[in-house]
Amino acid sequence: MRPVVICHFNSRPQKPRKVPNELFAKAELILDSKKNANVLCEVLEMFNKDEKNYTPLLLTVELIFTSLLKRGEMYEQGKGTGPDGGNPGLIHVRWLRENYHLAFNRVLDCMSRGEESSRKQALSSCLKMLAVEGENPTLSIHGIMCFPEWRLKSIFEVILDPKQSQSVFIRYLEFFAEYRDFQQNALKVLADLKYNMSPSDIYVQNYLELFDMIMKPGLNQNERPQQPERYYDKKVYTADSYLIRRDRMVSDIFDPDICKKNINRCWGFCMQWPLRANETNHRRALVVLVDRIMPYLTKPVLVTDFLCDSLDCGSAIGMIALRGVMELVIEHDIDFPDIYDRLYGMFEPDMFATRSKRRLIHITDVFLSSTRVPETIIASFAKRLARLALVASPEDAQELLRLIANMVYRHPGLKRMLKNDQPAILPQDPFEMEESRANATNAIQSSLWEVAALKQHFTPEVCASAAKVLALADSGAQPPDLLPSFSDEMQFEGEIKKRFRTIAMNFVKVSPTRYWDQEDWKMNAFWHRIPDFI
Repeated sequence: MRPVVICHFNSRPQKPRKVPNELFAKAELILDSKKNANVLCEVLEMFNKDEKNYTPLLLTVELIFTSLLKRGEMYEQGKGTGPDGGNPGLIHVRWLRENYHLAFNRVLDCMSRGEESSRKQALSSCLKMLAVEGENPTLSIHGIMCFPEWRLKSIFEVILDPKQSQSVFIRYLEFFAEYRDFQQNALKVLADLKYNMSPSDIYVQNYLELFDMIMKPGLNQNERPQQPERYYDKKVYTADSYLIRRDRMVSDIFDPDICKKNINRCWGFCMQWPLRANETNHRRALVVLVDRIMPYLTKPVLVTDFLCDSLDCGSAIGMIALRGVMELVIEHDIDFPDIYDRLYGMFEPDMFATRSKRRLIHITDVFLSSTRVPETIIASFAKRLARLALVASPEDAQELLRLIANMVYRHPGLKRMLKNDQPAILPQDPFEMEESRANATNAIQSSLWEVAALKQHFTPEVCASAAKVLALADSGAQPPDLLPSFSDEMQFEGEIKKRFRTIAMNFVKVSPTRYWDQEDWKMNAFWHRIPDFI
C-alpha cells in the first residue's frame, strides 16, 4: 500500500536565501502546474555554465525536488520498471524521477568545482534530498521502504577523491554520523565500495578520515572501549536516533552485528594497503585502529604484525601503537616477549616533545603494575625515569616521580635503592644508560640519587614530590599521592584539540598633560567622567 502523504498544495514554499527572483519564479512555475515541466529542463541546463558560485542554483534545485518528494508526485507503486501503458500520469512520474537522478548527479559534480562555499552547499543539498527521499521514497516494494544507500554511495565516491583532500566535506558529515541509520548504512556503503588495489596517498587519507568520522560517535565515551555493547546494543531507540523517521515497516533497523561485520571488512581493506609508506597515513591508521576499531575486531591477532612494526618506528607512532599492544596483552592474552625492552627504549629525552607522553606514562604504569615482573626490570625503569626527571620540565618531573612512587610502593624491594646513598657521583654509577635491554642495565646495583637531587629543585612542587618518594624508604610509610587515572584526559583526540588561548591586556589611564582652555572644556569634562577603577 502507498504510504499516507500529507500534502499542502495551498501553501507555497518559502524562498531560500541567496536565490534570485528569476530562479525562484521558475521554481514556482514548476511546482504550480505540470504544464510547466519544460522549465525544469531549463533549470538543469544552467549547470553547464562555467561559474564559480553555484549556490543559488543548488538551492533552487533543492527546493524543487524536496517539494516534489514531499508531495509524492514522484511516487510509484512497485519496482518502477514495467510498461507505462500510455498512462500520462505514470509517464510524468517516471520523467520526474529521471530528471531527479540527473539533477542529483549535477549537484554531485558541483562538489568538485567552484568556490568552497558552493561546494559545501552542494554536499548539503545532496544530504537534504537524501533525507527527504528516505522519508518520502519514490518506489515502494511490498510496503517496505529502504534507506537510499545508492545516493550515499555516490556521495562517498566523490569524497574519496584520489587527487584532492576532502577534509572539509568529511568534517561536515560529522553532524549526520550520530544517527543510527546513517552510521549503519555508511559502514555498509564504505564496505561495498569497489576495492582500490593501488590507491594514492590522498585516497588513503580520505578513506581513513571518513572511516574515523563514521566510527567516532560509537566510541566517543569516557568508559574503556572493552565494552562495545554499551553503544552497539540491540534495544529500541527513539525516533531522534534516526535521520529518516518513519512509522511504517523499515528494512534498515539498527543491527550491531551488521555494523561489526562491515567494520571488519573496511579494516581488512586498509590492512592490504602500504600504510607505513606514508607517515601521516600510518599515524592516522593507528589512531583509527587503537581508539575506534580494536573492540570490534573478530580476529585481533591479525593486527599483531602491524602493531609490532609500528612499535619499531618509535616516537609518536610507537607510543600510539603501544596502546594497541596493551589491549592485545590484557584482553586477548597475546604474549610479547620483548615488550618491556621496547617500552624501555621509548623513554628518551625527545618523548617530552610529543603529545602522547602522558599516554606513555599511563600505559607504563599499567604494564609495571604486575608484581610478577622481575625486580631487575622494575629497577631499570625506575632508574631511567629518575634520570630523565633531572632534565624534564617541572610538570613532567612530577609525573615521573609519581610513577616512581608507584613502582616503589608495589615492589618493596626497590626501597634499598632509596636508602643507598652511594654512589652519589654520576661517573661512578654502575647503571648503564645506553643499554637497550631492560634486564641488563645493572640498575638494581645502583641507587636513586637523582630523586635526592630533585629535593633541591627550584620548584617547590617537585621538591615536595621528591620528598614523598624518599619517605617510602621507611617500612611503615603510607603510599603518597599515587599516579592518578588519566582516563578522562588521555583521549588522543582531546590532546589534539587542546588549544590554550591567553589574551594579554594592558590599559594605562592617560592623564592630561596640560591645562585645558575654554575651547577644550568638553575634553576636560570627558576625563573627569572616567571612573577611578579603570
